[in-house]
Amino acid sequence: MKRCRYCDFYSEAGAGRDVIRRTLDALISSLDRGISRLRPERTPTVFIGGGTPSLIPPRMLDSFLGRLESLLGGVEEFSIEVNPESLTREFLEVCGARNVNRISMGVQSYNDTLLSWLGRPAGRDALERADGLLSSYWDGRLSRDILAGLPSPGDITGDEDVCAEDRLSADLERALRDKPGHISLYELTVEEGTPLASSSESLEVLPEELFSLNEGQKAVRFLAERGYRRYEVSNYALEGFESRHNLNYWRMKPYLGVGPGASSTFPLDVQASGSESLPRVIRGQEPRNLHSWLKNPTGSLVEEVLKPGELALEHFMMGLRTAEGISVERFESIFGIRPADAIPRSVERWERAGMLVSDSSALRPSTRGMELLDSLLADIALEADKVDWGRFCRWPQP
Repeated sequence: MKRCRYCDFYSEAGAGRDVIRRTLDALISSLDRGISRLRPERTPTVFIGGGTPSLIPPRMLDSFLGRLESLLGGVEEFSIEVNPESLTREFLEVCGARNVNRISMGVQSYNDTLLSWLGRPAGRDALERADGLLSSYWDGRLSRDILAGLPSPGDITGDEDVCAEDRLSADLERALRDKPGHISLYELTVEEGTPLASSSESLEVLPEELFSLNEGQKAVRFLAERGYRRYEVSNYALEGFESRHNLNYWRMKPYLGVGPGASSTFPLDVQASGSESLPRVIRGQEPRNLHSWLKNPTGSLVEEVLKPGELALEHFMMGLRTAEGISVERFESIFGIRPADAIPRSVERWERAGMLVSDSSALRPSTRGMELLDSLLADIALEADKVDWGRFCRWPQP
């Protein structure tokens, strides 16, 4: 396994079977402790992320998923991420037998020049092989990740005859060939500390902002014409195929994360003086180091209590990424004020510009608002920071 040039997620390359086994055992222990502490009524969704789960030997995976099933019971949506170069028939058969019902595969591009430039382990041949396996041995839900904002292959190779505008359309056309229910279309982000960020030669071939904006608008139309609705700024789905797990995250529902680098956000009641119970919202963070985490997987979570203003800002940052926006009823039940009333200047400004829509049910971005989301959110953050969130009330259970 190797890291892609643009990736800044925590990972460890070259782990052997013993480390994989110990990690899976520790994940079960950590999850068991979290469930015992939080006592959720149900677990609606599970997401095993990172792309690397497809590296787990099938027998280990089968045992791990069986233990998860015993611990969690029935799960409505059970997603697992895979990488094309490590995907096997045996992996898919284990997932199907263990009630995994959704797979997300990182494609990024079907162009060999771009895959090499990105440092992806899989080339087009590996992608075609993985797509063939999914077509033959997988009947659950399927999502594919594609990257936007990439340079033209011709700019990388120096071939002036290669048309930059055809690249993303060609990748999307290929990704939709077997009509997956879901497409994630992410803009390439150059993160500090990555090999991509340290390569001036690579940065020079990145497209200009206006080109990326036009490319993105074209992609939205392309997907809409084929029935894929943009339900979040980077995610598109056929009707009924939205990611329930991610929707819960964007709706600021409580979630528990386990594993090195994982984060959690959950409500926790604590006793105050007398018999009064005060609600707190906790942000938990696991260490970004596998070996440190393995030494104490059930006690390494670092916790902090989110301030009301921090929690409110996250509701704006998350909710306004989605087409459905922020629920007025839920926001008011937590903060004692409607979202539009909390930030009236920003709402009036962006409504007048056609970027926001505010009504009795939700505060949501328009289609144009999603295209300029960073500017919209930056303005809202400035105003939200000046609000007295002293009327913070409680976090309703899902």
